[in-house]
Amino acid sequence: MKLAIASLSLLLAACSSPQPSSESSPQPEAAVPAATPAAPAVAEAPMAKRAPDDTTPPMTVFRAFGTEPFWNINVEGDTLTYTTPDDQVGVAMQGTRRALDDGLELSGSHDGKAFVLAVTGGLCNDGMSDNEYELDATFRYGDINYKGCGEVAK
Repeated sequence: MKLAIASLSLLLAACSSPQPSSESSPQPEAAVPAATPAAPAVAEAPMAKRAPDDTTPPMTVFRAFGTEPFWNINVEGDTLTYTTPDDQVGVAMQGTRRALDDGLELSGSHDGKAFVLAVTGGLCNDGMSDNEYELDATFRYGDINYKGCGEVAK
């Protein structure tokens, strides 16, 4: 039993990190901090930037959709893929993001037609299945206006 206790004591001593001795090792010189530039004011931040303390995930991948007529837009970054029942392959469009108070807007043009997709927070009912979604969506493509719902990719 005494041998087991002695062995355990040696094992524990071998596993612990050595304590530095103030006599044997020289102390490193204190580093001189470099001058850091002043942080820019929040008002100077570009519109699409998030506040440093904002911990919510950015809305980069989501979908917007509607019924009567049926339409769907899958968004990944700045690329929108617009599909309808008549065009299942869809049309990929490159947009420019702009932050809104409670959502975002993607706009641009494709084949000579202007488009604007606006997605904002708020409960939305799809009007057909009575499912509720977390986002309201409006989409204008050329002269056609669509209204629908949206959801962030999960």
